[in-house]
Amino acid sequence: MRVVFVDNLLFENAEGIRRYVLQPHLGLISLIAVIEGGGHEGHLFDPKVEVTRGALHLDENLYRDMARRILRLQPDAVGLTSLGCNFICTVKTAAYLKEAEPDLPILLGGPHASVLDRRILEAFPQFDLIVRNEAEETILSVLEALPKRTFIHVPGVSYRAAGVIHSNQGEPSIADLDTLPLPAYHRFPVRELGLTSLRVDAGRGCPFQCTFCSTASFFGRKYRLKSAKRLREELDLLHASYGITDFALTHDLFTVNRRKVLEFCDAIEECGYTWKCSARQDCVDEELLRRMYAAGCRSIYYGIETGSVRMQRISKKRLDLSLFDRTIAFTQDLGMSATVSFISGYPEEEKSDQDDTLDLIGRCFEKDDAPLNVQLHLLTPEPGTELLNQYEQSISYDGHVSDFNFPSLEADDGTITEKNPRIFINHHYFPSVLSRDRHVFVTTSYQFLYGLGFPLLRYILRRFDGRFSNLIDSIDAWRLRGARSAVCDQSAILAYFGETFGKSHHIAGLAKYMLSATELRRRAINGLLAPTAEAEAGDCNYVLSKRALILRGVPDCQRIMSLLVHDREAKPRPNLLRRRHDLLLRLSGSGMNAIENFQLSPASVVLLEYLSEPRDRLDKGAFERDTGYPLPPVEFMRLLAARGVLESKGNASLGA
Repeated sequence: MRVVFVDNLLFENAEGIRRYVLQPHLGLISLIAVIEGGGHEGHLFDPKVEVTRGALHLDENLYRDMARRILRLQPDAVGLTSLGCNFICTVKTAAYLKEAEPDLPILLGGPHASVLDRRILEAFPQFDLIVRNEAEETILSVLEALPKRTFIHVPGVSYRAAGVIHSNQGEPSIADLDTLPLPAYHRFPVRELGLTSLRVDAGRGCPFQCTFCSTASFFGRKYRLKSAKRLREELDLLHASYGITDFALTHDLFTVNRRKVLEFCDAIEECGYTWKCSARQDCVDEELLRRMYAAGCRSIYYGIETGSVRMQRISKKRLDLSLFDRTIAFTQDLGMSATVSFISGYPEEEKSDQDDTLDLIGRCFEKDDAPLNVQLHLLTPEPGTELLNQYEQSISYDGHVSDFNFPSLEADDGTITEKNPRIFINHHYFPSVLSRDRHVFVTTSYQFLYGLGFPLLRYILRRFDGRFSNLIDSIDAWRLRGARSAVCDQSAILAYFGETFGKSHHIAGLAKYMLSATELRRRAINGLLAPTAEAEAGDCNYVLSKRALILRGVPDCQRIMSLLVHDREAKPRPNLLRRRHDLLLRLSGSGMNAIENFQLSPASVVLLEYLSEPRDRLDKGAFERDTGYPLPPVEFMRLLAARGVLESKGNASLGA
């Protein structure tokens, strides 16, 4: 039997940048390995890969196009997985599959489906069967039962038979993860994508009781970690097959079992591998971190969730926040990067609790001696959580799309989402002490404020008593005075600095400079930099490149930022802050983070601004009449195009 497993179309949208994590779905390639060992044929269809290839697009045709491409693989059965944040994509794709081939078995699995199995089968007839929890021990029995559709003896599945929904007992989980076959990485285009790092399933299960988290609902509370020997075997295989030496060990709580972590460090220390993991801050200490670093650990993700002692208790995260500064400091002192993640939007969260979280984030801006990433997310309801059990009857919907939630593409997406709140629970929100607008504003404004960078944020916070919460409050008050939307974007942040400090103030100029650099990176990451058309001989019909931006009347941003980077207490001289320049920012071809700066002469500004306006053709006479400047020679225009400042429209020549 040929089974096509379909991954999530999952991405994060932060600062307007869509980030796709191009890694194999570890659960699906584990299932493929199992069914291949049982004599079946498994294929992995990853829509994220297809989007990055340009074969799929995030538009109204996406779901139909996904179904068509899946059917080209001629499956005997299709197995989909999904998270709640993008379940509409799974529902719609499955519907088009069923419409095209009504007899094609469509299976569904994953955390969302495991908790909401009956509700999903009742609402969406396109799904024939749901395989709950960890499916490696049941998938072969499911495939054997498919031809006759007799699932009565298969544990842990939910299905429809003669119009009646059945849920067989059992919550399958793999007690000994070492018994699983090696995952089928060969079904993912590792070489084609040029991956230099790969995810590895290190373990499953969570013994903690956070009220907002659904991990234990799917993987159970029993903490399981693969043995050091087995993990070493997987890393060695990936190194031998693909030359990979860097790995991401997936387990929310990798360091809970200290003995097993030390055994792993002993097993791989001489291999020269580097790796990253996730950990609670109360499950690491200096000795363990030092040992992990010596064995190749170079990055750790810490879920902090809230900077409020009160909310740590209420959410049952129960971290000791006194550990925060010294844990981050020691992680960085070793040379490891750290990511810390926070959440706002808890039902019980008061203004003082949110301020504590924002101010703890603000303290992070002082900690950039080694890479530190600081995330702030909007809480969304998750099925199978204590928080949802408590507040399910009072959740609401407003259509807001947070950083992980999938956008509406077809006309009825929003209607389906709103009419099925218990299934599309992630798109809804909890009632809360603070207003919904406040939570939306705080989390959306953060995405763009973060783009200012730590040095500039530190400098700005000097005017707000060093407290990030004071800056947020100031922007929110400005927003409310102007009756502006709670959904904050880059233009709102720039307008705030311009109106609060004055458009000619150096802080407004520095903010414009930093966010313009972010805009160029956004264009590159979102695939908006199409290859420049080849100019034909004599062609001079150029426009300003999407790799370039013009900034008028800003201070010497590069010099000021250099001062702020190298001296945290720097006070730039008044004459440096007063001088104004016209700048060109250009995204260098050397990478998405390389931004080059050029000061522009008055004639250059006129030329580039003229070429920023859409025109059918560039007319020499019109240019000279409109600007009072002669049009530069063709050779000069070609030089600017070669350096990525201009791009040829490639469809007309210079008019007389």
